[in-house]
Amino acid sequence: MTDSIYRSVVEDQTELIRRFRPDGKLTFVNSAFCRFYGMSADELLTSHFQELLHPDERERIVRMLYSLTPENPEIVTEPSFTDAAGEVHHVQYVTRAIFDDDGNVVEYQSVGRDVTAQRQAEATLEEARSAMERASRVTTFAVVGGGIAHEINQPLNAIRLLAASALLLKDRSENPDKKIVRILQNIAGQVDRIDSIVNHLREHLRNNQTVTGELCNLGKAVQSALSLMRAQMVARGIGLELTVDPEIKLVVGTCIRFEELVMNLVANAMQALETCDTCQKTISIRVVPQGADSVELSVADNGPGFDPKLAEELFEPFFSTKSPGSSMGLGLSIVRTIVQSAGGSVVAENRPEGGALLRVILPAESGGV
Repeated sequence: MTDSIYRSVVEDQTELIRRFRPDGKLTFVNSAFCRFYGMSADELLTSHFQELLHPDERERIVRMLYSLTPENPEIVTEPSFTDAAGEVHHVQYVTRAIFDDDGNVVEYQSVGRDVTAQRQAEATLEEARSAMERASRVTTFAVVGGGIAHEINQPLNAIRLLAASALLLKDRSENPDKKIVRILQNIAGQVDRIDSIVNHLREHLRNNQTVTGELCNLGKAVQSALSLMRAQMVARGIGLELTVDPEIKLVVGTCIRFEELVMNLVANAMQALETCDTCQKTISIRVVPQGADSVELSVADNGPGFDPKLAEELFEPFFSTKSPGSSMGLGLSIVRTIVQSAGGSVVAENRPEGGALLRVILPAESGGV
């Protein structure tokens, strides 16, 4: 292709096209490139491509481009650019090095496109996802709030009784020291219990819970989550059937996140049982191995179940089969988010004997238990 034909073809492209020498001096830019950077071709062809890079990105991108070889001649970069109005743009360039017969770089050619709108949409989506997670945590704790209050009131009442007993011993006993010491030790234990509950809540309410590389015993995560919800289940007359296989492998992820997963699943089951006339309301939880490299967590209830046509919609944000105002419809959406971020899967199905079953499959760590 002659140079004139080449130029006529690339001039009509909407992509940003540039060519530059090994020293960085631009040798060709098309019209789209000029419009994007707000400069004429004459201005650009007297400059170097490095001059269009943000100072904080310049060294890294130049090093990446100059590392190209005949074996690896192409690279993708995404530099930012601030225009005359002060708006920041992101450009995705695919740059290819052109070599001579001896393997020396003769020239570089880049084809770029403005991906600013895409990156802004991704940032907005991430912000919305984070907001949804925060809202879900608040919703979950609203459901278990009564249980949490009960959990804290129990040690507080114990402290009150123990303190009263210590005062009575002091007034009525001739040698109360040993008994009072034992009572004070019990009081300290109850205070530690309250402190543990409060710290556990703080962990759950933290906005940023993204921790990579951790390992979690899913059975212990289930037990920890149930410690915050068991009293609420009792208050609603709901029985619990819990099966945890001691041979399950560790799963990769943050235990706090898996506890939140369990709380959302149990809260969903409790809500499903609210309108159930079953004599004995029951939630069944199982944590068992699934093949050689996975762990299954299942939460089932003996409520009314759901319309099978809604099996996928159940996991959509703000979708709810509950009465208006009784649920935000975020619980199962956040369940899917947590499961997918851990590389797992979740499905909802109706039980043959009645009620709903949610099955979570999580990849397990290779190796020991």
